[in-house]
Amino acid sequence: MGARAGGGPCFGNCEDDEGAEWITFQVKRVRKAKVDGTEGVSISDEGQIGESLPGGHSVLEISGPTIPSPGPSGRWRDYTSLGWPGPEECQRTRRVDLTTVASTWLAVSAKNIDITEHIDFATALQEPAAEPLCNANLAASMHTLDHLAGVANRAAIHYTGESQLREVLQNLGKDKFPPQSFEQVGTRIAKVLEKNQTSWVLSSMAALYWRVKGQGKRAIDCLRQALNYAPHHMKDVPLISLANIFQNARLWDDALTVARMAVEIAPHFVVNHFTLANVYIAMEEFEKAMRWYESTLKLQPEFAPAKDRLRTIQCYLLTKRERRQP
Repeated sequence: MGARAGGGPCFGNCEDDEGAEWITFQVKRVRKAKVDGTEGVSISDEGQIGESLPGGHSVLEISGPTIPSPGPSGRWRDYTSLGWPGPEECQRTRRVDLTTVASTWLAVSAKNIDITEHIDFATALQEPAAEPLCNANLAASMHTLDHLAGVANRAAIHYTGESQLREVLQNLGKDKFPPQSFEQVGTRIAKVLEKNQTSWVLSSMAALYWRVKGQGKRAIDCLRQALNYAPHHMKDVPLISLANIFQNARLWDDALTVARMAVEIAPHFVVNHFTLANVYIAMEEFEKAMRWYESTLKLQPEFAPAKDRLRTIQCYLLTKRERRQP
């Protein structure tokens, strides 16, 4: 527990971190034809999307699996380990700044849910702008995770927000509708959420809105609500958002707890493994981070962000060991 610059109580990381850069990973549905004609889904590095955002933030969009698919025939089954690089490879390897936080987002489309069936993107908005508020007084249950310090003390959490997710929110319905302003999408979520507070999908979307706004307490209110009503096999969607909030606030134990839960619920999702590895990196638990980047690559060998981070850790450890040798 610390104190904010403004004088109020603060829980978590109470220091402003204006120099932090974020990379955003979004999971969305991408269909690819398999050799046998059936549909398969994979994760691929699609590169930078658009310009860098203000403040050094950048957005990298990653396609993701909607089903536990092994991917292209014979690819991941043959993957055992990336192995350790030699000195020459370390010199050639593009090093990743491991202090750069990778902000992850698991879209409901990865669960074969069409968000346009839950949010009306078509009707013209006539009413004033509104914000999607969740029930802040929802009774604690075995699902709301109130035993975690970050949830119990959410009113005082120091969360700097993830403004780079703004574009993700604006493009929620992009498969069928053009992008809309952040305020418009927030209003559309608010309209339907007001009528249906038991929808875990809408609560998860509302949490995304508050992640962009940097209001951790309201985001966690919505994630508690989503966790309370989501079926067990869908809970990794709000859990991944919660892990990102806790990592932002440097509440490592809570971030690990919810990221592990997400992996247990959906071990076939690359983003869940990658998120857990990122938490370990932030904690400088390099051996554990490497293990989870390896498991990420077992699911998707071509997933460059995991490979780059794993190689960076390996080269760092090798260099450190060489310096210690006489």
